[in-house]
Amino acid sequence: MVFDMENILVKELKRKFDQAIPRKFDSIYINKRPFQSPKLKKQWYEIYGRPLNVSPSLIPPLQPEIDMILFKGDTMISVEIKYFRRKGRGLDHPFYEGIEQALALSRWGFDNVALWQLFEETITKEELFFYGGWTWNFLHAEPMFLGLKLPIEFTMMRVKKRDREFDFIPINVLGPVLVEILPPYDPKFEIRAPHPNPLLVSPEVKRLRKILIEWLKTQKP
Repeated sequence: MVFDMENILVKELKRKFDQAIPRKFDSIYINKRPFQSPKLKKQWYEIYGRPLNVSPSLIPPLQPEIDMILFKGDTMISVEIKYFRRKGRGLDHPFYEGIEQALALSRWGFDNVALWQLFEETITKEELFFYGGWTWNFLHAEPMFLGLKLPIEFTMMRVKKRDREFDFIPINVLGPVLVEILPPYDPKFEIRAPHPNPLLVSPEVKRLRKILIEWLKTQKP
């Protein structure tokens, strides 16, 4: 199943980041469920339920699980990961898959929120251009070019299986050309995050961020 494959790839990405020399991140957490923290859950309900006197049962969590959380100093980045594979003549997800989850992550107080689309090796360059290219365009282009200029970092990668391991090859769209670049865990790869989370100005989001960091420190990276 795709969900199982996504979990496998998330673990493999973490392993590669952890083995990188020098380390690119101080700590990495995967598959974390913030609502497992009673304090976080209580704070969430107080923010989104108390002003309207809404029952907690009517306030669903915006994100039941966070695929990956990356720490570098005081910077905290969350990553939503979606895996695309072939299904008939097309792919098994629409190109905009994962955007809604990435947007929801903003309310937890991350400095940046990222969406990584992973494509199985058999996906053609034409499909990569359409799916990854349109996702980037939808997220970052000007409205007159069908974009929304959303504060979400975006990367698409081709996944290549090698024996029992996986390689992750990011793809850049340069006009009509697709260019393979260094994987994100490569020491020479520079991870840029030019789209800061605008919700960090909110006192409520800052409170959630503080409690989330405290809870993560009790978890195993």
